[in-house]
Amino acid sequence: GRLRVYLQVSTGGEGSKSGVPPEGPDLAALAQHVAQKCAGGLELGGLMTIGRPDYTCTPEDFSCLSRCRAAVSTVVGVPEAQLELSMGMSSDFELAAEMGSTNVRVGTTIFGKR
Repeated sequence: GRLRVYLQVSTGGEGSKSGVPPEGPDLAALAQHVAQKCAGGLELGGLMTIGRPDYTCTPEDFSCLSRCRAAVSTVVGVPEAQLELSMGMSSDFELAAEMGSTNVRVGTTIFGKR
C-alpha cells in the first residue's frame, strides 16, 4: 500500500517551525506534486499544523488550516472531507476537534513534559 502523508502548513508563520506557507502558490504546487507525481508510493492524507506555543492564535491557526484544506481539495480534485486535518495538541485538542480536526497529538498528556 501507499504511505499516507500530511503536508505541514506554517499557519503561525513562526521561523522555529517548518512548513509551507498557507498563502501563495507553494502549498498548491506541493499538494499537486504529491497527489500526481508521487501517487505510486504516497497518498495525500491531509494537512497538519503545529500551533504557536503560547496558544494566543490557536483559533486563527485552525481556521487557516481549514481554509487551506478547501483550497487543496479543489487543486487536487478530491472532496474536502477526504483530506484530514491534524491540528491540536494536549492543551488545545478540544478546541481543535470542535474546529474540524480529525487527528490530535496528546503525547504530553500521556507521557508528561519532556
